[in-house]
Amino acid sequence: MKIADVSAQLDIVMTRAIEAGISVAQFRPVQSRSQAFQSIGDLKATSIALRDVPYADMYAELDKNNQYHIKLPDGGLLIFQYSFSTDADALLAKHRLAFFPCPKLPTVEEAPELYKKDEVYGDIVLRKIVRFPVRFDYDPINYKPRHHPHSHLTFGHFENCRIPVDRPVSPHSFLLFILRNFYFLLYKKKMNILEKKMPRGSFEQCITDLERNISYFTI
Repeated sequence: MKIADVSAQLDIVMTRAIEAGISVAQFRPVQSRSQAFQSIGDLKATSIALRDVPYADMYAELDKNNQYHIKLPDGGLLIFQYSFSTDADALLAKHRLAFFPCPKLPTVEEAPELYKKDEVYGDIVLRKIVRFPVRFDYDPINYKPRHHPHSHLTFGHFENCRIPVDRPVSPHSFLLFILRNFYFLLYKKKMNILEKKMPRGSFEQCITDLERNISYFTI
């Protein structure tokens, strides 16, 4: 996938999220360009997501400053960030795709629909759920065999949690991964919209033979 492919797929993802009622607030990722990179979805405040601060403070900062691209019905935030080189090949240089769940569910007064529709939101409002951030990174510059895969998945903020992923992750694959695994009833209700064929394809595999011998994800 090239930058035009990612941009086009992001537009469709955003449109489908709105159509399905999955996005209650949204800011379409914008393109920018520097001498080294052409990027989609840069958000200045997302640097806080890499700092050692309490998660509730981190989430509040992102939410307060509208530093996300899709806000889910329970307050979860989705972020899509891609950078490509500016040379003739225009290859993917890195990406960060992040899900920041709201650490505290909205009250009934703040989000009455969450508590009225059990067939759609029942698995979201369970009190026993422990909410944690999820992040897909593609970062080939910092690649280290076995310890820092080109493409990897991080759960929570464990510094050395980097589960290999077989390829960089497209916007559509990321959205479906989050919804299938953390918002299943909502996903199931809106499958006819979310699972429609997506143009513009996916990225090439980048997983190494060494990484195939340990646990990894296929996207």
